[in-house]
Amino acid sequence: MKTLKNFLDDLGKRESGGNYKAFNRYGYAGKYQMGEAALIDAGYYKKSSGKYNNDWSGQFTGKDSVYSIDDFLNNIQAQENAQIVFKKRQWAYLKALNAHKYVGQIINGYKITESGLLAGAHLKGAGAVSIYLNSGGKISQKDGFGTSVEEYIKKFAGYDVRAITG
Repeated sequence: MKTLKNFLDDLGKRESGGNYKAFNRYGYAGKYQMGEAALIDAGYYKKSSGKYNNDWSGQFTGKDSVYSIDDFLNNIQAQENAQIVFKKRQWAYLKALNAHKYVGQIINGYKITESGLLAGAHLKGAGAVSIYLNSGGKISQKDGFGTSVEEYIKKFAGYDVRAITG
């Protein structure tokens, strides 16, 4: 079985080619292309007002010695730590939406797995995953590059992520 490390490595490769210093045109940062909301959930960032638009106008918390977006981009361990904390938070969101109850079911010919759900949530959030599941796979939101939630749910199925999901 593919491990959590495999999942994170493969997700990082898909998101940024595995480049810890990647920064895309939408303001997503690092190996995992994390935005403001993700880094808030992981405890690295605070934003006092406004939308989460990845303008990085808020304040970094200093966790893992990250005081700026440049610090984050240059700190491999902080990115890995942030991703684990964020994935645990995403799993809590998915569970709150009852997405975990779909694990093992077949939608559009593919088996729903915990790792697939986490990947879909990484792409567009737990809410978009819930919409996908509740629509029976008929509604699959896409990111700014045209990648769909369904694509991530399928691509990242079958990894052992029990260290995240319990």
